[in-house]
Formats: sequence, C-alpha cells, structure tokens
Amino acid sequence: MQSFPANPDSLNEPVTLLDDQGTSWVLHRKRLDLRIVRRLVKDATTLVLWGDMGGMNPRLTTETERPMLWDRIKDEYMGPGGTWSTGRFLAHEFRAEPGRRMLYVEDHC
Repeated sequence: MQSFPANPDSLNEPVTLLDDQGTSWVLHRKRLDLRIVRRLVKDATTLVLWGDMGGMNPRLTTETERPMLWDRIKDEYMGPGGTWSTGRFLAHEFRAEPGRRMLYVEDHC
C-alpha cells in the first residue's frame, strides 16, 4: 500500500492512493461525521484502511479486526460528531470505480 508524505487530512486535493492491486483511490470526503464512520466500518463491502503514525502508513484491516474497530474509534473520534479535544482518530472516504468505497482511519497516537 502506498504511504503518504503527510496525513490525508493535511494534503492538498486531489489526493490519490494506489493500493497493492494497482487500483487508484481518490479522496472523496475528508473528516467524515462519526455516524458515517460507523456505517462504513460495519459495511462489509467497504474496505477499511488503518493509517498508523498520524495516517501516513496505511494498512488494510483484516476481517477479524473489523468488529473491534468501531469500539476503538467511537470514544476517541476527533472529527464531526466526536470528541474534538480528546480525540485521536480521524476518518476519510476514498472512492474507486465502479462504485467502490474505502474508509481511511488516521490514528494520531
């Protein structure tokens, strides 16, 4: 998976991400509302990337990790609908053709 020079939230658009299969993903929405994050985490058709080191080193999450993701994100989300002052996570939506979606979660530890 391609890494970023900075977290996706601070990059100028257009932001693209090239995955290991050669698919080009384009940043569709930054700083998703927490309700949208919950829906995308629970949607099995949506890929979820976890961006360690402030979002710069993404990795694809596994099926066994997905049930725990929402519990990890919900109380420390710093985007809309979350706890801005104590938040640690921020999420963005990327899209690829035809109609594919990917949730990108930045972990600001």
